[in-house]
Amino acid sequence: MRNKIFISHATPDDDDFTRWLSLKLIGLGYVVWCDILFLDKGVDFWSNIEKEIRENTCKFLIVSSTLGNQREGVLKELAVATKVKKQLKDDSFIIPLAIDETLSYDDINIEIVRLNAIDFKKSWAKGLQDLLEAFEKHNVPKNPPDPSKSNLLYQQIFLHDKGVIEKEETYDSNWFPITSFPQELRFHKYEWRLPKNFDVRTLTFPAIRFKQYLCTFAWEYDFMHQLPKTETYDSNESICIPTADILSGEYDSDFIRNYECKRLIVQLINKGFELQMKQKEVRKYEMSNKIAYWIEKGKIDKDKFEKVQLVGKQKDKNWHFAISGAGKLYPVHVIMISSHIFFTTNGTDLIESKNIQHSSRRRQGKNWWNDKWREKLLAFVKYISDDELSFHLEMGSEENLIVSNEPMRFCGKRSYVNPSENNLDDESELADINDYEDEIEEADEFEEIE
Repeated sequence: MRNKIFISHATPDDDDFTRWLSLKLIGLGYVVWCDILFLDKGVDFWSNIEKEIRENTCKFLIVSSTLGNQREGVLKELAVATKVKKQLKDDSFIIPLAIDETLSYDDINIEIVRLNAIDFKKSWAKGLQDLLEAFEKHNVPKNPPDPSKSNLLYQQIFLHDKGVIEKEETYDSNWFPITSFPQELRFHKYEWRLPKNFDVRTLTFPAIRFKQYLCTFAWEYDFMHQLPKTETYDSNESICIPTADILSGEYDSDFIRNYECKRLIVQLINKGFELQMKQKEVRKYEMSNKIAYWIEKGKIDKDKFEKVQLVGKQKDKNWHFAISGAGKLYPVHVIMISSHIFFTTNGTDLIESKNIQHSSRRRQGKNWWNDKWREKLLAFVKYISDDELSFHLEMGSEENLIVSNEPMRFCGKRSYVNPSENNLDDESELADINDYEDEIEEADEFEEIE
């Protein structure tokens, strides 16, 4: 009975996609056959493969990528599938799945070039949706959905003894403790002293408009060189609130509520981090809800800091490790520093194509485990540090916010077996590391209060 979906792909290069697709389809009730599920690694059961295509396959999916387009095994499977297609007189028997934006139309195999490929390049989820619609259209047989089946299969085939173990272990976080705040949060009543439509982001020190006031940690005289009319300002008009009272929750008034003070402090921390990074030899990249910072090729000796590579090569591109920072006051006072990877071709100008950035990140992140990410994050933080223990955010001429360059650590009662590098292809159910970019952060921490 022809009830199986055969997935042809380049091994090991397209294994991650094939594994993901196979398990998704199995969970939805389809019967799937592919070598990474049913053949022992390193063994070529060609007769078994040929039999599956000739006798049991109802739809032949070919993962269309640059490498898959050239791999001998894929071409042999396609040749058999082409014969079966003619025998069955089924024009939809072969369904190409386009996953590689670098594969040009001219390089696509002649046997599939005329077929309508399902596009997975921009989104695997959207590609899966389109594929399922094609299955429905062509009445591909399926059983009732059973997500537990694909989960069990994944556990049995890919995890083996790599599950959770009972073992105490210390974990580094990406939370870097704020060890010292300026003593007061100050509100300077500048009113008419600010030029019309003046952009406070241009000020030397972090400041935010609040009603008729300028909220800042800085003293009133820190702005005289940019705001000449403040030379005559009477400091008695300023409202000064002890930072410790705000952080402890003890302060509240009709002028400003405690939660508003905390929100302003978070905004000032973020602005302070941004201003501090401007003083370092780093480039910035404005993302949708944050700013990330990266190092140009050649800015640091051998592109390393403390023997840790922060800039490297990926074929014809350069990868650049990057960070972004966001202040948080709950549950503890920290700056959360997230990791990113960006790509250039010349070492100085980021590649504009979001698709190329995305696919390159997946490819690069595939080779890095937690320890690699951790050492790069810590190295970058040490690179921007002002001393051996901390980095300082200048909040005023006499006011600093001090942040430890050692992250908070947590102790857990459970751990896992670290996979060896030669098990990478079996192990990686890749999440895009740059999904850190999509971390859900409290929106009100980034909204300025008018």
